Order: sequence, then structure tokens, then C-alpha cells
Amino acid sequence: ATTIPGNGWASPVLWDKQVFLTTVTTTAKQDDPKKGLYFGGERVQAPSEPHQWVVLSVDADTGKIRWQTQVHEGQPAHGKHIKNSYSSETPVTDGQHLYVWLGEVGVFCLDLEGKILWQHKWPSHPTKNSWGYGASPVLHKDRLYIVNDNEKDSYIVALDKLTGREIWRTPRQEKSNWSTPYVWENSVRTEVVTAGSGGVRSYDLDGKLLWEFKGMSAVTVPSSFARDGLLYVSSGFIMDKKWPVYAIKPGAKGDISLKEGQTSN
Repeated sequence: ATTIPGNGWASPVLWDKQVFLTTVTTTAKQDDPKKGLYFGGERVQAPSEPHQWVVLSVDADTGKIRWQTQVHEGQPAHGKHIKNSYSSETPVTDGQHLYVWLGEVGVFCLDLEGKILWQHKWPSHPTKNSWGYGASPVLHKDRLYIVNDNEKDSYIVALDKLTGREIWRTPRQEKSNWSTPYVWENSVRTEVVTAGSGGVRSYDLDGKLLWEFKGMSAVTVPSSFARDGLLYVSSGFIMDKKWPVYAIKPGAKGDISLKEGQTSN
């Protein structure tokens, strides 16, 4: 067993007997964990103590920490829910580089020995009820896709994975969401699907909107996925009566929202 200091809820990433993960350390007092669904866990006030955002590599065979790299130190700009952390986004790797998106501080590219190759320290934006961030980056071929849905300035951005150069950025008429985007390679084209409470939208590889529809629940967290030629999108929230699941065929264009009473179109 290996004890990792700090807190982080991102899933670990395994590659070539290395386990990559992120954590945040601080001297700030943390709330005791509570089991089950927990309402009232919003901590709106940002902590005044400094925090350290750290990326680690753990040997998968021995559990020993191979290296750890601090990518940022500072005071968080916003509060969070006690069941969230400041490093909830899961990293992604292509086997040569590790890509880390941390909504509170920015995006970082490291080599597999922990050296920072490039970085963008973007400003943090407020999230719904100060719940914090959660959506993870997606790597597809030579690009890194990031969706940042928040209460102030939502967008989807494509970056060159080798240099960090911004290829395109498209504003989104969305508020806070926690759904990781999905690159859908289907029989018609390749597109980037984003699930959101305001609407589900798909973009081409130039950042142009292909299709969209409304009808999700008040909170959107699950990622979309494809199987047997169809795309599946869902959402649900315990305080919402609507828990939809949609199946979409390739080739859609424009607004494909279902009309009231419809179950398909």
C-alpha cells in the first residue's frame, strides 16, 4: 500500500507499469468524509491557505512513487463541494506524454519522467453552487480536447498535443456541466460530442456545430459513448424528475430535439 498525500478524486491512469494520478496538498483543514448523498456540502468561500497541485507516477509492481511534479502552487480561486477536490479531472496519455487538465489552474503536458513540456495556466471560473470542476480531457490523434462548462465563460477548445498551440476555441451557451467530451468515429464522420444540461451538442474537427438537442436533466455528468453504430447520451439528478437516455444515429444536422410527446424522430 502507498499513501498519497493530499486529496484527489481523479481516476488513476495505467501505462507501461506506471500509475499516473493527481493530488492537491494543503495545510487547510478538511471536512470529515460522510457516506451517501450529501446535501449542503457546498463550501462557497475559497480557502485562504496555499494549495499545491501535484502529478505523480507510482510503480505498478511495487507501489513506490517514481516521481512527483508540482505543476502549480497558489490559493484556489473558488470553493468546492466537500465531495469534490481540486484535482478531479482524470489525466490521459498517448504512451509518450501525459496530459493533465485541472479546471482550477490550467492544462499541462509532461513527459513520462515528470518533466513539464508545455503548460497553459488559464483562469478559474465559478461553477454551479461552487461544486467545482470534474470533466476530463480527451486525446484523439494529434489533438487534446477540453470542455470547460462553468457559470461565466464556457467553451470547448482543441490544442496541438505536441506544442500546446490552440487550434480552435468555440464558445458554448452552457452553464456548469461535469461531462467529459466524447470523440465519435462513426460511419459518416468523426465528431466531438458534448453532453450538457442546456443541450447536447456535436462539433466537427474544426469546432463548427453539427447538431444539437435539448431535453437533458438539470445536472449532466455521464460521458457519452458509442456501440453498434449508435451514440448513447444520458443524464440524471436525484432532484430532477427527468432521467433521459438517448440513442442517436450518425449523420445528424441542425436541431434534432424531440417535440413534446415524441420518443423518436
